[in-house]
Amino acid sequence: MEKYDLLDVPHLIYVMDPMCSWCYGFAPVLHRIKQEQEGKLNFKLVLGGLRANTEPMDAENLAKTKQHWQDVEQVTGQPFDYSFFNRTDFIYNTEPACRAVVAMRYLHPESELLMAEKVQDAFYAGNNDVTNGVVLAEIASTFGIEEDTFLEKFNSDDMREKTKQDFVIARHLQAIAFPSMYLLNGHEVHLLSRGYRTYEAMDMLLKNALKQINDLK
Repeated sequence: MEKYDLLDVPHLIYVMDPMCSWCYGFAPVLHRIKQEQEGKLNFKLVLGGLRANTEPMDAENLAKTKQHWQDVEQVTGQPFDYSFFNRTDFIYNTEPACRAVVAMRYLHPESELLMAEKVQDAFYAGNNDVTNGVVLAEIASTFGIEEDTFLEKFNSDDMREKTKQDFVIARHLQAIAFPSMYLLNGHEVHLLSRGYRTYEAMDMLLKNALKQINDLK
């Protein structure tokens, strides 16, 4: 497990899951914040492991999921392909999508967050089955990673363990809602937000946290 308390520079820690609809809605907000803080704060992505289902979605879960998507679309304007709900026997297991992003962390670290965003787009806007390793390998190939190279890494026991470690970190941070944002400064972890926030709200929360840190110096 990565030891955050050994870090001596401020970090933004973003806890998300590529198959979390509110994380998908939050993607433009996160992208803008990360861009604005480039060179000022370091950035750490933690995969949360939203669902580890082994059974197909039933009618009740499908209805709840559809309502969530509609809420996210209304609030954020992000596009959704509702033909997903024509699928039958879909198992909503987010571990493979999380593991794909963790694999990219080790194959091409600069593309880790972009991989998460492409998986989101593929799932929500493209109705692609991102629980399928072959689909995830195709997405990875857009970053110049050979599909066989990706699949070897993705299917390794090491990546399964690294992904579990991310899930443990998320629980340790008490990220009980996704997306969650934290500010790490030395040994101190400051919760910025749990759940979706607008850019304006996140900008204010981050500025207030940074001001408090600076006032203590």
